[in-house]
Amino acid sequence: MEKLNIKISLANRLYPMSVDNSDERMIRLSASKIEKILKNLKERYSVKDDQDLLAMCALQLCVKLEKIAHKKSTENEILIKEIVDIKNTISKVI
Repeated sequence: MEKLNIKISLANRLYPMSVDNSDERMIRLSASKIEKILKNLKERYSVKDDQDLLAMCALQLCVKLEKIAHKKSTENEILIKEIVDIKNTISKVI
C-alpha cells in the first residue's frame, strides 16, 4: 500500500503521520470529529487546558465504544439463543 505523509491538527497541535492512502479520509474525518467534541466540551465545562479536554474526549469515545461492544455482545447472545431454539425445534420434528 502507498503511504502518505499528512499532518493532523488536534487540540492546537500538529501531528505528522504516515498513513495508508486508503485510510487518509477516515483519519481526517476522525480528527475533525475529535475537534468538534473538544469544542463542545470546552464550551460546556469551561475547561481551558487542552490535555484535560483530550482526556475527557478519550473517555467519552471509550464509553461509546464500550456501549457498542456490549450491545453487539448482547445481540450475539440473543441470536445464538434463537439459533439453538430453532435447532431444537427442527430436532423435535425430525
